[in-house]
Amino acid sequence: MSGKIIKSFSINYFTLDQSSFFINTLNQFDSDYPLIKDSFRANFYMVIVLNKGDYSICINEYEFSESDGCVYVVKPGDIVRMRFNSSSEGVCIGFEDSFFSQRYHENVLRFFDCFQLDSIPQQFMDDFINTKVNMLVELMKGEYHSNRVYRIKVLRSYLNILLCELQYLGGLADALHVEFTKPSSNDRILAFLDLVEEHFKIAKTPSFYAEKLCVTPNYLNKLCKQERGVTAGHVVRQRIVVEAKRLLQFSSYNINEIARELCFDSTSYFVTFFKKQEGITPESYRKSFA
Repeated sequence: MSGKIIKSFSINYFTLDQSSFFINTLNQFDSDYPLIKDSFRANFYMVIVLNKGDYSICINEYEFSESDGCVYVVKPGDIVRMRFNSSSEGVCIGFEDSFFSQRYHENVLRFFDCFQLDSIPQQFMDDFINTKVNMLVELMKGEYHSNRVYRIKVLRSYLNILLCELQYLGGLADALHVEFTKPSSNDRILAFLDLVEEHFKIAKTPSFYAEKLCVTPNYLNKLCKQERGVTAGHVVRQRIVVEAKRLLQFSSYNINEIARELCFDSTSYFVTFFKKQEGITPESYRKSFA
């Protein structure tokens, strides 16, 4: 397949000690990590707290610049491009799923609103949340650069508090609590989401996933509606569309190559599918970013 391939970055690009967590200030981020100026696929989570300054951030199809008091969230799989300078005040916090799950075994990251597949990556902080978030950031920076015995455990706890504060910004703290009280449903939904992430290119119907989970398609749909508010088919189609958008915007694959990459039987089927979901053709979507 010809065309530009989107490069992927693991967290190791940003850490010297091969750890699964980092926190760095933004005023020297460009000089320390020059490759962030070009688009890359992140294989880990990032929370970027930006108080003020000159900057630009592109996350998937969203572009942001020069908004004070904002938090930007990057999920594994997101396509990212960033530019900061010496006037940028804030931090970038990066971590892998394993860093968080060593303490919180229910894989609760999946249930924070900011990490949902269709979430908007920018959140504005009011003065109250801004004060609390920046206090947490200072505590995290101090702990990160210390040699204390329990620094990793403390950093996990601070990170959990930070993510809960971001959940308050979305007004969904109660929803998060409800999710945690239904572990059996959570387990099935998490298993379904994992299967979708693994097989969405080759399996585009709910029946495939229902069979893997040993449930009926109707029950899987019922579960998705209860837990996510959408059908199982919607979850699968959404994941396909997200990947199609990433390839259209950030790769130079032509439409035929993207259709093959996503395992559609024909280019015309892919075009019809994309237009039905998004209201425009893949070519028109690509041209909107030209």
